[in-house]
Formats: sequence, C-alpha cells, structure tokens
Amino acid sequence: MAEAILFGVARKMIESLGSEIFQEIGSLWGVKDELQNIKSTVSRIQAVLQDAAEQQNHNHQVRDWLEKLKDVVYDADDLLGEFFTEASRRRAMSGNKIKKEVRTFFSSSNQVAFRIEMSGKIKAMRKKLDAIAKENRDFNLKVSPPENYSLNMQREETHSFVPNEEVIGREGDKEAIIKLLLEPNNEENLSVIPIVGIGGLGKTTLAQFVYNDENVDKHFELKMWVCVSDAFELKIIVEKIIASATGKKPEDLHIDQLQILLRKNIDKKKYLLVLDDVWNESHDKWDNLKRLLKGGAEGSKIIMTTRSKLVAEITSPVSIYTLNGLSDDESWSLFEQIAFRKGQETNNPGLKEIGKEILVRCHGVPLAIKSIGRVLCLEKTESEWSRVKANVLTNILQPGDDIFPILKLSYDYLPSHLKSCFAYCSMFPKDYEIEKEMVVRLWIAQGFIQLSNTKQLEEVANEYFKDLLWRSFFEEVGGKFGNLKYKMHDLIHDLAESVAMVDCKLVDRDSKNVDEKIRHVSCQNCIGSSFNETLSLLVKAKKIRTLLQRSDEDYFNWLDESMLNTITSNFRSLRALGIGGLRITRVPNSIGNLIHLKYLDLSRSSIITLPEAITRLWNLQTLKVFSCRSLKELPKDIKELVNLRHLDDNECGALSNMPRGLGQLTCLQTLPLFVVSKDSSSTSKHVGGLGELNQLNNIRGTLEITHLERLEDANSECKAANISGKQHLEELILRWDQEGNINNDDEKSLDGLQPHQNLKYLSVQGYGGVRFSSWLSLLANLVEIEILNGTRCQHLPRLSQLPSLQSLRLSDMKDLEYISDGDISEEVPASSTVSSTPFFPLLKSLES
Repeated sequence: MAEAILFGVARKMIESLGSEIFQEIGSLWGVKDELQNIKSTVSRIQAVLQDAAEQQNHNHQVRDWLEKLKDVVYDADDLLGEFFTEASRRRAMSGNKIKKEVRTFFSSSNQVAFRIEMSGKIKAMRKKLDAIAKENRDFNLKVSPPENYSLNMQREETHSFVPNEEVIGREGDKEAIIKLLLEPNNEENLSVIPIVGIGGLGKTTLAQFVYNDENVDKHFELKMWVCVSDAFELKIIVEKIIASATGKKPEDLHIDQLQILLRKNIDKKKYLLVLDDVWNESHDKWDNLKRLLKGGAEGSKIIMTTRSKLVAEITSPVSIYTLNGLSDDESWSLFEQIAFRKGQETNNPGLKEIGKEILVRCHGVPLAIKSIGRVLCLEKTESEWSRVKANVLTNILQPGDDIFPILKLSYDYLPSHLKSCFAYCSMFPKDYEIEKEMVVRLWIAQGFIQLSNTKQLEEVANEYFKDLLWRSFFEEVGGKFGNLKYKMHDLIHDLAESVAMVDCKLVDRDSKNVDEKIRHVSCQNCIGSSFNETLSLLVKAKKIRTLLQRSDEDYFNWLDESMLNTITSNFRSLRALGIGGLRITRVPNSIGNLIHLKYLDLSRSSIITLPEAITRLWNLQTLKVFSCRSLKELPKDIKELVNLRHLDDNECGALSNMPRGLGQLTCLQTLPLFVVSKDSSSTSKHVGGLGELNQLNNIRGTLEITHLERLEDANSECKAANISGKQHLEELILRWDQEGNINNDDEKSLDGLQPHQNLKYLSVQGYGGVRFSSWLSLLANLVEIEILNGTRCQHLPRLSQLPSLQSLRLSDMKDLEYISDGDISEEVPASSTVSSTPFFPLLKSLES
C-alpha cells in the first residue's frame, strides 16, 4: 500500500509543475523542457499507481519498484520545492515583474553558480525519474483513468438467509427496522431505509434477520434481495432484482426490455427490496434506479446497507438507521458462543478475564469478535490464551482472514486524494482525540489538498474530512469544554497503519528501532533523555517530512536548544514540525534552514521571543504560538511570511505589540489576538497600529483586540481597522484596561469598531463609555452578547428585536439606567428585518 501517500505527493508535483511561475522561471533558467518532461513522467507514473498497488500484494517485484519509486518521487518533490521557493522569493523581490527584473537578477554573476547547480540537479532528477518509469514496462501495469475507483478485489456475494440463533444482540435493532418497514410511507409509495455502519458491524446480518422475520413475510407480497457490492450499474442491478423476484436470471436482454420485465414483476405489489453493500455516490445513478422501482403498491420499502453516510444521504436523508457496536454483555455472549465449543468449560475465571480484556479492543464489532473467537477456540490453556491476547489483533489483520479484506474494502473504495489523508492519520495514537482544524492544516502542509478556483484550501480540506467522517473512518466524540473532536475506531486505525506501512510511524519511549525510510513521525511522550534517545534513532531517517512531539496536554516537559538544533540540522525535508507543550525557552536561528516548512507548532512553550530567522520560512502557512504566556513580541519582519495563513497567538498575554507589516499578510485567516501597543505606531518603525487589520479581510473565527485604552487617535485608528469588512468573522472580543485608560475615548473607539452583520458573538470588556454604539442594534445574526465591567455605561441601544439573540449577559454595569425600547427608526432602516421582529424572539439566557 505504498501508493497511499505517494499518490498525493505525485499529484502535488504535477500541479506545481503546471503553474505559471514554474514555466516562467524554467524558461529563464533553460530547464523548461526538463520540467515538462518531469511533469509528463510523473503523470505517467501516477496513472499506473492504482494497478501497482493491487499487484504488489502478490508480486514482490512490483512492491520493490514502488519502494524505489517512492524514494525518487520524494527526492524530486524536495528539489522542486527548493526550486519553487527560490523562484517565488526572487519574484517577490522584483514585485512580480518577473521577466525583466528577475532575468537581470539571474544573469548577475553572484547567481550564475546557483543557476548552473540547480539546472544540473533538475536534469539529473529527470533522468532518475525516466529510469524508474521505464522499469514499470516489465510489469504491464494498467493505466487508470482519473479517479477510477474500480476494484479487482471482490466481496463474497451475500444472500438473504441467516439462522435466528446465530444473531446475538440485534433484537432491538431488528424491532426498530421492522417498525420503520411497517409504517406507512409519508409521501411516495416507496421509501428507503439505509442501515449505516463501519465494516464488520453486522449490517448484512441485521438485514437478513429482518428479511426473514415472520411479520415482514406477512406484510409484503414480494421480497427481493440484491447484493450490489462494487459497481452500481443499472443494467446489472435490474437483472439481479428480476432474478430474485422470479427465481430466473434474464438472459441477453437490453435495458429497455429489462425495465419492462421489472415493472411487470413489481406492478401494484407491496414489495420489500434489500440492496446490500451499496457504494454509489451518484445522485443520477440512484435516481435512474429509483424511477424504475416506483411501480409497486403503496408501502413498498427498500432496505439498503452501506458503510457511507454520504451514500445514505443520497438515497434517504430522513430515515437513516445508524448501527452501533454490541454492548459488553452482547459481545461476551457472541464471543462465548464461538470461543467455547460444546462441552468446553466456560466457567474458568482465568480464561474469562483474558477473553474480556481482548473484547475491550473489539469495540463491539461482531466480525472482529468472531475472528478472535475462532482463534481462541483452538487454544485450551490460559498460557495459550495469553499468548493469543498479545498478538491476536495483528493476526486477524493478516491477508486471508475475514476482517482485513472487509475493512480494507472501505479503503479501496476511497478516492485517491482521501487515501493520502487517511493513511497520514495513522501517526496519531489509538484513542487520540483529533482536532479537525489541526489535521486539516497538516494535510494542507503536506500538499494532499487539491487547489480549487472557487474555494480556500481549508474549505476543500474540510470537505475531505467530512467525506472521511461520512464513510465511518472517523467518529465524533465530545472533547473538553464541549468542543467536538474525532477519533478513529481501533480497527480502522489498524487499517490506517497497514496502508501507510513504513511511511508513517508512531514512536514512543519503548521504540527500539526506526526505519530510515520513514517520512511522517509522531513521538508520544518521548521527553528529556527519552527524546534524546528517540532522536538518535530518527537521525538516520533524514527525509522525515512530519515530526510531531506529543505530550500529555496538562503536563509540561522540556526540550533543550541542542535537541532543536539536531532537528533543524538533520531533517531538512520537514513540512510540519510540532513541538507544542514543551518547555522550550529559545528557538535556534537554524530554524530558518527548514525551507520546506509549512506548519510550525510552538504552543504552550516558554519562549520569550522568536528569532528573526523564522521570517526566512517562505513557505510557512501555520505558526502556532498558542498559550506561549511569556512571549513578548513577534518577529519584526513577519511581513516576509507571505504565505502565512494561520497565526495562532491566542492566550499570549505577555505580547506587547503587533509588528509593522502584519497587514501585508493578506492570506491570513487566523489571528485570534491583536494587541494595541504602548508605543505609538507613528513613532516606532517596528510597531504596527490597528490599521494593520485594514486589509486582513480573510480573517475568520475569533478576533480579540486588547488594550484599546492605549489608542491615541481612537476614532480614526479604529475605523482604519476596517472591522466591518471582515465578513468571515464569527466572534469579536473588544477589551479595555480601565486602570491604564487616560484618554477616555472609548465611545469613539467603539463607534469605529462596528463589525460585519455576519458576526455571531460579541464580547465587550472594560468599556468606559457612557453610551453604547447604536450599531449593536443592527447585528441581526448575533447569537450571544456579553458586556462586562462597563462601569460607566448608562444606556444600551435596543436589543429586544435582534432576531437571532439567544444569550445576553450584562455584568458589573452599576451605572446602567436602561436599555432602549423606543422607536429606533433612525437607527434601523424601515425595511430591516430587525424592526419587524417580535420581542426577544429567541432569547434563552439573561444574566446580569
């Protein structure tokens, strides 16, 4: 499965090589043809990766070729990344006037050597790629058309019969499905009940259980069972339905003849059709089939089993039935039935304890329980059971056993771009609660996300994540403070590890060996001397692209500067470096050598300043300094980070100012904290004022502006911030420190900070004005308002007609006299939806 992440890397290379900047610089350096040849070669290689992935399981030569290919493609990607970075930097230096200024620059004597060296490397790389591409001709690999997900691996065809005594723990599910079957249809004479769950949960078994129920038999005049499995082809499915209805498969009929025969067999009959194992995600294909099935009597039903919520949504977004795992008792009953054969003792407390420990890992998945039970039924003693306990989950995931091909089938059906993203997540520990925002940014840093002309990369990546969630590769869990997080089922995690192979690795303090071909590493609680030992293992893997050091969230550990120097010196291919939660006091200047770095997490560290060398990280997209409570300032030349999209400086309470030039980072989407400086931006060449926010209109999520009392020209500076232009902003926090407030210009400040109407949450803290700005009455999408410590405020504008307001909190406002309830026609246009809304229509919480 070496192709999983390789496909994403190859796709990114093809995308980059087709860009304008590569073509222009390629012409100037005399390597345009070489770059075009590289693009063509990588495209040809990418086209056969799917077939190579299928053949490698039984052809070791193909497997070896994929390993060699991976090394060459990664090296080529690094070289093109270096080329792209240098070309982009030169282009920016010339103000994007590339053809004149850059030609002059590149022809200068100090650049000739670099140009010759880079041209030589590109030509050598082209030859390497050509050589590896020629080798695949011996394997007769098939070219797959773009996004062709057809499979050679086939699932055994299902049938409609299952003995009732073999079904454990599904009585409640059976009754719920039967209730849905017997209910009258709401609108059409045909309705669909999708049963959704991960592979191995028993969706087919449940459908069989329901299909053979006596009440169901009596209710439906006609019952049909079709195993759809791989291709959702209308002609094939109609043939199978007719065969199930008549007991005879139609021979050599065209689709028009088939549809006539189908409609004749179901005409005015109340029927039940089971479509088992459906993967179709095309609305059109589903609609074409459903039209042919509408000729039955009222009350006709379709049961459909699928692993994908997306498939279920296409067919019936209302009555989706999500199947969960068995309870502990049900799991044990099933396990006991299989592991203890007739006459074998089941009251051995030792065996029971071992068995129940194993079952914890199965999470109620019947297929996993059956697989483990069949292994243990052959063993007799506690020592044998203990040995099985140590390796049984590995054993059941070996080819030839039943659970691996069934779970892997879900993976095989993934589009190629999702395979890379899924395999990458094998780095995270089992039961790790994944933050969607973090993993999305890591995917982007690795180049797994396809560019879109109409959407931000983050939007596309979120769609990828949602798609994997729909397909049951992730599951929702409640995180701390009510924040939604996600986990991978243990068996799904095992699948991710198996497809990622050596590319991704979770390393802990007990790890004794690390493969030098590893590319993505997550270190779990490898701290202090333990991390030194881990680094000594990792240094031979010089091509690492991801290094995430994970420690327990509430436990701070240390990482000294020498360790950081080891990282920056040895891992020059890094795209993502996460060392948050460690007591780092200083980041070395050598960080600037990581020219490919796109994601840098220094959160919850003890740093006081960041080295200016960070501004050499031209490709950096994410810089996380979240909760670096000692950090006093950001790099002065931060404007050099032209690709920065996320600057997470939340909870950096010691920050004294924002650097001048921050406002030039117009790609910025995340900036949760903006600190107004004590020093005037007009007198300090390094300090930026509120005007830095003017053009940052891609900012979304939360923005907190602190120390507004420091403003000298309050009204003009606040207007210059252009808060009203930030339509993606959901949460705005405005904070004054009244102890340092000597200007008493709070009313002017607030008037100039009017947000966009899309704002949902507003918090104003320490406001020292007597009246509150009238624009508050215009924010029709506000869900929550919080005004704290407004000790001098006497009047608030009308709030009662805000149509979306659910929570209003007013605290420590001892001088407040009234909230206006009079005519606000001068403040709100007559046509506004606000003026015609009832009194506090949605308010749920009022606190004062």
